[in-house]
Amino acid sequence: MKHFVVMLLFAALLAIPLTASAEKANTIDELASSMDSSQCTGCHTDIHENWSKSWHAQSVTDPRSLRTFRTFILKGIDGNKKPGVPRTMLRDMCLMCHAPAAFLNASDQLAEQIAGLIVTAADEKDAAKKDAAMKELSKLDINCITCHGNKAPGGLPMGAWDAKTIYGPGDAKNPPHQDAIGFNTVKSDVMKKAEFCMPCHHGCPPGMSSKECPTQWSVYQEHYIAHGEKKTCQECHMQGEGGASHRFPGIYEKEFAATAIDLSLTATPTRHFDHLQNIMMPAVVMNVQLKNNSPHDLPHG
Repeated sequence: MKHFVVMLLFAALLAIPLTASAEKANTIDELASSMDSSQCTGCHTDIHENWSKSWHAQSVTDPRSLRTFRTFILKGIDGNKKPGVPRTMLRDMCLMCHAPAAFLNASDQLAEQIAGLIVTAADEKDAAKKDAAMKELSKLDINCITCHGNKAPGGLPMGAWDAKTIYGPGDAKNPPHQDAIGFNTVKSDVMKKAEFCMPCHHGCPPGMSSKECPTQWSVYQEHYIAHGEKKTCQECHMQGEGGASHRFPGIYEKEFAATAIDLSLTATPTRHFDHLQNIMMPAVVMNVQLKNNSPHDLPHG
C-alpha cells in the first residue's frame, strides 16, 4: 500500500506540467484526432501492417489490459470508501502509458467517460454495447504518433508533444513529410536506445531498486547492463527482415519467447514405494534445466 501511495503521488506530479496548459478534449473523436496517424499508412504500409498485429495496437483494448483497468476502477477507485475519489485516476496513472493521448489531452469529463467504457467493454453482456465500447476505446491505442510524435527534455518520449514534428532514428535529409502532410522531420538518435522505452516500461518513482519495484527497466539495468551487457530493447523486440519491425513481439508470442529461454527436460521412469499404503507404484524422475537468456525477468511485460 505504501508503494501504491508513492506511485500515485508520483503520477500526480507528472500529470501537472503535461496537462495543465493544453486545451482538453471532451470527446473521444476529438481526442483521437490530436494523435491521428491515419496519414502514415499510405507510405508506411508494411510498418502499419506489422503494428496492427502488435500489442501496442491493443494497449487499451487487449482483454488482459481491459480486465486490469476494470478491476482498478471498480475495486481501487469505486471501491475506495472515501467520497469524491474520481475515475480520472485511471487517466493519470494507467493511461499515461496505455493511452498517452488521453493522459495528455482528455478532460476530466472525458476521462470519466473512458473509465465507463472500459467497464462496459470488460463486463457488458449485451454484445452490441460491448462492441460499441470496444470500437470507441480502440481509437486510443498506441499508434505511430505516440512514439514518433513525442519529444520531452533530453529527447525522451512522454513530454511536451509537438503536433507538427515527426521524430525518427533515420537520416532526415529530404524528408517527404513536409510536402506531403506539413510535418517537420527530426532525427532522434535516442529512438535506438533502450532509454526510449523506459518511461512506459518502468513506472516506478525515481530511486527505487529492482527489489522494491521489479520492472523491465530496473531489472534490465541492474542485472544486465550492470554486468557489462549491451543489447537494447529494440535489438530484441524490433528485429525484422529488411529493417526494424513494428510487430514488437513479446513473451506472449510462443516463437519469440523460445528465443529467450533454454529449456532441457529429461524424464526417467522408476518406481515409488508408498509406505503408508504398502504398495509399489510407477513414477517418473524429472530433471528440468531452465536458463533465461533475456535481459530481464520472465515473464514480464
